[in-house]
Amino acid sequence: MTLIDPRRGVRTALHALAEESGVDIDVELIVSSLGPPLETALSPWFDGDALDRACWRYRDLHGALLFDHTDPMPGAVEAVAAVRNLGGTVIVVTAKYEPHARISLTAVGIEANLVVGWKYGPAKGEVLRHHKAQIYVGDHPADVIAAQVAGSFCVAVATGEATPSTLRAAGAEVVLADLLGFPRWLERWLESGAD
Repeated sequence: MTLIDPRRGVRTALHALAEESGVDIDVELIVSSLGPPLETALSPWFDGDALDRACWRYRDLHGALLFDHTDPMPGAVEAVAAVRNLGGTVIVVTAKYEPHARISLTAVGIEANLVVGWKYGPAKGEVLRHHKAQIYVGDHPADVIAAQVAGSFCVAVATGEATPSTLRAAGAEVVLADLLGFPRWLERWLESGAD
């Protein structure tokens, strides 16, 4: 819930999975707490091989919905454009299945220099550190951990489940209500001499 809002597609795919599998999945609980890997989200209702099958079936169902059921988060397109306009590189690191991440970004008109999927928390941080990311923007306490692992400046946006106070307590250096204010924040950060 940092760059894209996948909730319409996630909700539809989860309802279809529940109907197909006969499992009473709490769809709204999952939709309200997006961020962790799919395997974690579905683990209360499936385990072992059934969990693996459910995840892949969900990906099939969700993949067919991505273009028509994915929305940009407010200010996301402009935030990415601001990074590019200032000579930056846009790296998207996500817990999402990478092919779906790429399709979702295309669907909302966001072009990234690099997309890396299936990374969460500290594993995101390893990717960010490898690519020498100066700033990492995320909406979850696990994203704050990723920034810390990477040694990146952490900008958190309170657009997901986590509240501003939760993100600050996790160690975010800046917390914005959403990405609408990010371009101006980025300009000020660069003007301050931050590298």
